[in-house]
Amino acid sequence: MSGVVRFAAKAFAGLVALQVVFFVLLVGAQAVPNQPIIDHLAQAIQTGDYGDPYGPDGVGGTADRFTECAELGYGVTTPNDPRSLWDLTTGGPRLSSCDDGKGEIQQLAAGDDFQTPATYFRYWSGYSILTRPVLALTDVPGLRLIVTGVFAAAVLAAFLAVARRAGTAAGFALLLPIAATTNALAMPDRAFTHGIALASVAAGVAITAVAASRGWRAAVLGAGFSAALFCYVDLLTVPPMSWALCAGVAAAVTQVRTRDARETWRTVLAVGAAWPVAFGFTWVFRWFIGALGQGLSVFSRVQEVSQFRLDGGDVSHAFGAGVAANWNYWTEHSVTAVPVAVAAAVVVLVLLVLTVARHGVAGLSVFAAVALPALVVPAWYCVLSNHSQIHAFFVYRSLPAAVGVVLLAAVVAARRRVQRADVLAPHEAESSPVH
Repeated sequence: MSGVVRFAAKAFAGLVALQVVFFVLLVGAQAVPNQPIIDHLAQAIQTGDYGDPYGPDGVGGTADRFTECAELGYGVTTPNDPRSLWDLTTGGPRLSSCDDGKGEIQQLAAGDDFQTPATYFRYWSGYSILTRPVLALTDVPGLRLIVTGVFAAAVLAAFLAVARRAGTAAGFALLLPIAATTNALAMPDRAFTHGIALASVAAGVAITAVAASRGWRAAVLGAGFSAALFCYVDLLTVPPMSWALCAGVAAAVTQVRTRDARETWRTVLAVGAAWPVAFGFTWVFRWFIGALGQGLSVFSRVQEVSQFRLDGGDVSHAFGAGVAANWNYWTEHSVTAVPVAVAAAVVVLVLLVLTVARHGVAGLSVFAAVALPALVVPAWYCVLSNHSQIHAFFVYRSLPAAVGVVLLAAVVAARRRVQRADVLAPHEAESSPVH
């Protein structure tokens, strides 16, 4: 037990150190000169690349351009703003979104002394370490192109990391439901903010898969870093997706590596607990930083918004309303949702029969361990019911992620208990015999 305590203490110390790195990067992003960013935003108004709060996502749903406006305007203020870099970074100046933001950008472009209020401290806004330097160098279409490249690289890394350590079928099982039934692939171009968030999810899957090939402690560190990274760049879009995918992948890789159900259970429980701890600590740390620069009123504002997201607003307060809203949106706006869900159910049933035939009823324990993280998604919808209902048009993407985790569990549970070099980490493949 003392070894576990020491590990937890070291992991926590590393998490604290990571927050310092995050803040230093945020300071660097805020230090980027505002004038070229203002010029490119003014150009985006003329070309139509800035202004519309919503638009078609290309697959029957809605692209969230409102958040895109928010992220484009983050950190932007008059070039001669007298406030210190510390004040600006801890507070987070942000232009209004879309229609109101147009007027503010035009004021700044005309040389007016418009000091953007520094009150956007609820999120880390770590996306700005990418968006602000890029916007200083190029235009909004150029930023979307770069985000597309980052997104593609992250998704490829996620697939290869899982396929390398749990098998190609496992890689497809995990990611295909998301790719086939959501607008995720269109996001880098249609709403790049979601492209950044989804890229961090994919990167987290890759990191967790690689880490899990080295034991449960490494899996905890990998998932914890992934959770912190996601919190750093996200605006509460799909947290349960990242949580479920990281925990499911960690369990799957562990099962393939060890062929030990007990070790798989230990890993999935440890990673499943580590992810929300790292995510929550990272978020709360941002509020403390905000309070250091802006005063204790930061916490009052955070409490007010948090309470609203939990149970406020003109939404249904019935238990499970968030689950129903996201299920309805998914099935009504994606023509492939129901066919893929039905096909997935059939495949899972067939694989479970095969699991029992190959490994007996005990094989179902492996399936349960790897599939367990899928429950994170409906639980999240229930706890953050307000947010899950109001933003179902993008929060719904976590549902097919849950389907992917269950499919992954069935694939891993049904596979023959044979260690193969093509699903082991490189250092293991060199020393493990092929049975």
